[in-house]
Amino acid sequence: MSSLHRSAAGTNWPARGRRWPWWALLAAIVGAVLLVPSLRARDTAATGAPEHHHDVVPAAVTGTGPVATELPDGWTMTSFGSIGPADREFLVKVRQAGLWEGPAGQLARDHAADKRVKEVGAQLATDHHGLDTLVRQVAAQLGVPLPDEASAEQQGWVRELDGKRGGEFDRTFANRLRAAHGKVFALVGSVRSGTRNELVRSFAQTAVNVVMKHMTLLESIGNVDFEDLPTPAAAATGSNTTPGEASYREALWVVGALVLAGGGTAAFRALRAFRARRTF
Repeated sequence: MSSLHRSAAGTNWPARGRRWPWWALLAAIVGAVLLVPSLRARDTAATGAPEHHHDVVPAAVTGTGPVATELPDGWTMTSFGSIGPADREFLVKVRQAGLWEGPAGQLARDHAADKRVKEVGAQLATDHHGLDTLVRQVAAQLGVPLPDEASAEQQGWVRELDGKRGGEFDRTFANRLRAAHGKVFALVGSVRSGTRNELVRSFAQTAVNVVMKHMTLLESIGNVDFEDLPTPAAAATGSNTTPGEASYREALWVVGALVLAGGGTAAFRALRAFRARRTF
């Protein structure tokens, strides 16, 4: 082969060498982009949640109120909006609270030694009478059945209070009712925050105010043992990144890595071509 041919071969070979990694890089980038939908579909299937990550019940507004087009299990549509299991539980718990806290407040008038306990008991009995009337009205409008008696545990608390007198009654009354109000407050606040039903939301606001008022009144008695109350749960500190966002992030990392790898390869081959030209 002549020197001219050798020179041409030596010059063209690096040019072809610099060209092929970019085609490979382009193919890799296209593959990574096409991989994103499958990653999102995989994450959606793994979590069992729709891609938009909302628990909103689809509805169309008409002259008579929202009409459901599709409802999850346990949900029903009313003229005030959809109602779910937590809404029903909330109404039942408020009804049961009135069925035992009202009688407990009445017991304070006869069994308590402290005048403040008698006053708090009377206020609780009055407030629960009004709240019970409201919850029965709301439940009737929404078609939610309510119990006619307190739970077995709550009935046991009333019997316990009925068997105590004086200072012992005062301490038991303050602590039993303060703990019960704190427990129901978590449910009431959760429903107020997330309910889809307009009527439930309005009643939950009333219930939040009443429960907070009662906790404050019970604490004003002065003998609540706060060490016996449940320890507050810390707020979740995990990442708010959704599975779909994580998939996109993974794909971007893949593309970035391929770009760096392709750029490094191209730079290496360009340097080798430069050295080859110097040699010839």
